[in-house]
Amino acid sequence: MEISSRPRQRGLTLIELLIVLSIAGVLAIIGMPALGSMLARSHQQSAEGALEASLMHARETAIVRNLHVIVCPSSDGKDCSASTDWQHGWIIAADADHDSQPDKGAAPLAVFDAMPQGMRILASHGRPRIVFHPDGSAGGTNAELTVCHVGDARTGRAVVVSNSGRVRVSTAQTDRLQACLNS
Repeated sequence: MEISSRPRQRGLTLIELLIVLSIAGVLAIIGMPALGSMLARSHQQSAEGALEASLMHARETAIVRNLHVIVCPSSDGKDCSASTDWQHGWIIAADADHDSQPDKGAAPLAVFDAMPQGMRILASHGRPRIVFHPDGSAGGTNAELTVCHVGDARTGRAVVVSNSGRVRVSTAQTDRLQACLNS
């Protein structure tokens, strides 16, 4: 019986490692668009949820505390901005003097930070802010806040506040979705 003097091979050759790495690289490149799309959907769903929850909280606060509560876009976390762009953040504040502005000298009831880059929230024209009355209603016409992610025209949604104060999420109207994507 002859005993081999060559040691047993352990591990992989350089060629085998390069083949495995190239296959992994190709798979990663194929999966990147799907990962980006999934991340965009996640950010959008998070924005929709935060917006819906904050509006429902504002309505509940108006009813429980028997006062006017305003929800409006705010980039500084203190005052309402006149813009219909909400992606820079928004506040919930008391409006005891009914001027559709947060009460002077009073801190906001809640402050919401800016959305991740690429997220847009655009309010319908004529409704840059939403005021909930002590009975829970939000007078005026329906307010629609369109939530979109720049570069993904398929997934736009809208958070709608009816004049009765009901908050719901629905599919965004095509023209408002385009305005959101182009803002």
